[in-house]
Amino acid sequence: MSLYERRPARPPRRASSAVLTRGEPGSIRMLMGLRHPDVPAFPEFWAFPGGGVSKEDIEYARKRSDQGEDIQSMESLVTLFREVVEETGLSKSEDGGWVIVPPHVRKKLIEGPGAWIEALAEGMVHVDTSGASLVTERTTPPLAPVRYTNRFYHIHLGEYAPEPEHPPGRSEFTEFKWWNPEDILEQWEQGSARMAPPQVTFMRDIVDRCREGRGILEILSDLAGRPPVGPHKIEFAPGVECLPIPTATLPPSTHTNCFIIGQGDELLLVDPAIQDGEGRSIIVERLNELESCGKRIKSILYTHRHTDHIGDRSRIKEIVDVEVLGTSETLAAIGGGTVIREGDIIDLGDNLPWTVIETPGHCPGMVSLISKSGLLSADNVTMVGTILVPSADGDMRQYMNGLERLSALNPNLLFPSHGPVCAAPMRLLSRTLKHRMERHAKVLNAVKGGLNRLGDIALSAYKDAPDAPESLVLDQTLSHLRGLVKEGLVIEQDDVFSTI
Repeated sequence: MSLYERRPARPPRRASSAVLTRGEPGSIRMLMGLRHPDVPAFPEFWAFPGGGVSKEDIEYARKRSDQGEDIQSMESLVTLFREVVEETGLSKSEDGGWVIVPPHVRKKLIEGPGAWIEALAEGMVHVDTSGASLVTERTTPPLAPVRYTNRFYHIHLGEYAPEPEHPPGRSEFTEFKWWNPEDILEQWEQGSARMAPPQVTFMRDIVDRCREGRGILEILSDLAGRPPVGPHKIEFAPGVECLPIPTATLPPSTHTNCFIIGQGDELLLVDPAIQDGEGRSIIVERLNELESCGKRIKSILYTHRHTDHIGDRSRIKEIVDVEVLGTSETLAAIGGGTVIREGDIIDLGDNLPWTVIETPGHCPGMVSLISKSGLLSADNVTMVGTILVPSADGDMRQYMNGLERLSALNPNLLFPSHGPVCAAPMRLLSRTLKHRMERHAKVLNAVKGGLNRLGDIALSAYKDAPDAPESLVLDQTLSHLRGLVKEGLVIEQDDVFSTI
């Protein structure tokens, strides 16, 4: 299989999350934690306590379950209570109340996968599933290699539940807070609080019902009667919706992020890269939903001319035939349209204009877009895998300059073309630039050390990445070499490289 063949998304794993509430009617709050900046998934986002179903959870649930019982539900509930105890210290006591488990129990629970089962056997913690109600099930969209089908369970802790406590050592969360759903949704809309798409749509479900005059506990009880499942809107930020489209792209990505930009009735469609009937169906279904709400696509913008971003133009034109925006290089590849340039403003009439930034290092004519919401970064950086600078038409020096320019903008969020939203743009941009500069130096040092053939230089410069595909290593080494030639640090003559 080549690097750019179409690959299916990996099947999701199972997970459980706890929607913990406390208080009396009229003052119900939900517990959420602010995820640590260094966690791999959604760092610095507010999230419910929870995690993946483990092998030990499955073994314990199957030993405990009665014949005919829904075993998967029992496994999910065991995971739910384990994660709540591990992450918050909250556990049910023998008399049915909620307490904080003693420090020696918390310490034991971090000893290893089997510690939870031992703690249950010794009576240190208890699992009482009677008060847990499934209120929704949501599957992570194919934005990253690791995905989850996450069951959200509601548990009301009562009027005077104790405060959660961090475990000994490093915690997944840096802060806990009891939120009013309307407050966190309002702060998300203002850009001052971050939530992953499943939490955003879940909060919307609750807040919309609250505005009908219903109480939170009543709403959650109704949701438990018919838990919402299936696909949900993927909002990276207000006015930034993502539609993952299956494409033949660089692994581990399997999809390209098509974006629907705007909060008013006129919207911008970015990189609708449909390549087959599956991608077409995704676009058609969503655009029909938007049309039924009185919204329309005003323009289509292509960030650059690579096929995993343009897709099959004839297919998209059948669906929506509107003005096409792109740089001259991009439009030459797709047959014309309206040229956009550095500094152009795309105004959709929603008080959230987007500014065009030319970042051509990855591909000639590639653009990014910046607004108060964040940075739509095209193929400059990604949360998943790596970004290539093709030796055929990329420019390594321009690519690194582009990263420096984007960093100077200090964006609020970053919306990449592959992978999930990034809450820490400066960290990602800096890490990507640092990696490229270090590789640039390794290539230069290999030449300075007397290596003068591409294969030998690549072997030396990438010796820390022995599993990288050979074709990728050779191509990226050549990109670095050509960048060094442009900088006047290396000379190339008849495929032989040397320093000046």
